[in-house]
Amino acid sequence: MHELIFQLKNQQEINFSNILDQIQVADLETIFDGVNNSRYIFHYLHSMDRFFINPEDYVYEGEKLFGIPENLSVVDSNRQGYEKDTSIVIPREKLLSYFDFVKTKIQKYLENLTVEELFQKPENCEYSRFELILGQIRHQFWHIGLSSAITFESKHIWNEFTGLNGLRSKFWIKNFFEELRKSIFYSIFVYRKI
Repeated sequence: MHELIFQLKNQQEINFSNILDQIQVADLETIFDGVNNSRYIFHYLHSMDRFFINPEDYVYEGEKLFGIPENLSVVDSNRQGYEKDTSIVIPREKLLSYFDFVKTKIQKYLENLTVEELFQKPENCEYSRFELILGQIRHQFWHIGLSSAITFESKHIWNEFTGLNGLRSKFWIKNFFEELRKSIFYSIFVYRKI
C-alpha cells in the first residue's frame, strides 16, 4: 500500500473513532434549526456512504438493511425530500448499525485503492477520488462539531475526541492483545506437545 493511501486510511480510522464516540453519547432528540440531532448524524453518515467513493454509482441500502428512509438524510427545508416532522428520531442502534455498514464499506474501498486511482475521476463523476475523500472528511468534521455542540448544549458533556496519538495508542492496544493471543495459543500448542 502506498504511503499516501496508508496515511489517508489511518486518518479515516481516527475519524471513525470520533464518529463512534459522538454517536454513543449524542442527544438524539434535541432540535436545532428545525431538525433533531439524530437526523444530522444520519445526514453525515449517508453523505459518507454516498459521496466517499462515487456518488454517480450509488445505491442506498439503508432502508432495506436498517429501516431508515433515505429522505431523512435531507436536513435542509429547501431540498427535495425534506421531512419536517421533528418527532421522527432515528434510534441510536440503527445509527450505529448504519455507521458500521458505512465504515466497513469505506475500509474495504481504501484497502484496495491505489495512488494512481486516487487522482483519477470515477466514472461519470466530476471530482477525483482524492477530492471526494477530502470533501467527506471536511463534511464529517463540520457535522461532528455541530452534533457535539448540540449534545453539549443539552447534556453539558463533550464526547471523547481522538487525535493522532489516539490512533497510536489504539494500535498499541490492538497489537498488545494480538501478541498476547498468539502467546496464549503458542503456550497451548507447546503444552500439548509436552
